[in-house]
Amino acid sequence: MKTLCSYIKADINHYHFIKLVLFVVLSLFVESSIAQTARQLINQQITLYRDTYPEIEFKLLYSMADFDELMPLTDSLGKDLSNVDYEHPDDLRITLVEAQQYRIAFQLNNDNGTATLFKTPNARITKKPYTCLVTLNLALFDETALAASRFLYDIGDVELDSVPESYLIDNHDFLVYSIDHEVFHCIDAYTRGFIYPKTLDPVKVSLDRSHAELRTEIFAAMLHLSRQPKGKRFLKNLAIARTVNLLNGDLEHFTSDALNLLVDSSEQNISNDINSVAEKSMSFTKELIPSYEEHRQLIVTLRTVLEEFEIDADFLFTEYPELALDVPLPEKVELLRRKITNALTMINPH
Repeated sequence: MKTLCSYIKADINHYHFIKLVLFVVLSLFVESSIAQTARQLINQQITLYRDTYPEIEFKLLYSMADFDELMPLTDSLGKDLSNVDYEHPDDLRITLVEAQQYRIAFQLNNDNGTATLFKTPNARITKKPYTCLVTLNLALFDETALAASRFLYDIGDVELDSVPESYLIDNHDFLVYSIDHEVFHCIDAYTRGFIYPKTLDPVKVSLDRSHAELRTEIFAAMLHLSRQPKGKRFLKNLAIARTVNLLNGDLEHFTSDALNLLVDSSEQNISNDINSVAEKSMSFTKELIPSYEEHRQLIVTLRTVLEEFEIDADFLFTEYPELALDVPLPEKVELLRRKITNALTMINPH
């Protein structure tokens, strides 16, 4: 009997071990499938852009290992390469390329999305006159279905449990949107030339970046609607996230008003032709781009609102010391405070 019990116990332990192994294998398979699906979506979009802009090689960088394979850029992308995004004198061409190398590495190490366009007349790897290096936070889409919501709203799991289902953000929608968003930075520079002109004025620097982000955001939003004409909820939620992220000082991605206007406008009825969407997005944003004075007022308004939310706004004094004595308009403060409060209430109604 003792021997029989030992066999039975051994079989039970073996059974549980097999269950554990199957669970681990299945989990790895599911994670692999999620990652594979994400990469398939990425490849589909990148193929679309390569077909539309045959002069540009769109190269995805998923990790530092991918980037290391290109180093030094003066070898892989050719000794005559130059950065297309930033206006610069010829004698600083290589200095700017080196600065971009550090910027791309920083974004990769912090799992941030970014895109940089280089003119590469003698590229050894891409063999094309232009190369767009794109980084994406692919790890985000190996996680749970709530990963995009956690990332965009910048909240923890406890707060995430309180977000109403209608305000949760689909991972795949955000992934494709991110690709369109980042790639358009390269298209923008390719079609417009330098999108960041030379300046020593930090307010002008921030304004130029805000303009670029607005054009990019509307382009990606229009493509989203061309794929999903009824996909307005995603853009509304994105607008909420862009508003909430003002609390982190993210001025340059504050595109909420434009996104909401697009959703409510007739411009959402558009084709999925990339060139057509690019032209329509440029036209749509032309009347929405803030002036220098409007952007300056937004900075000082945000500073006051952050202080009212008991958030340290010292970084704004550091970045824009010339605005230290500027006083915001009370009605602007009230409007921005109300927008942020409403956005916070939507994702956390309790």
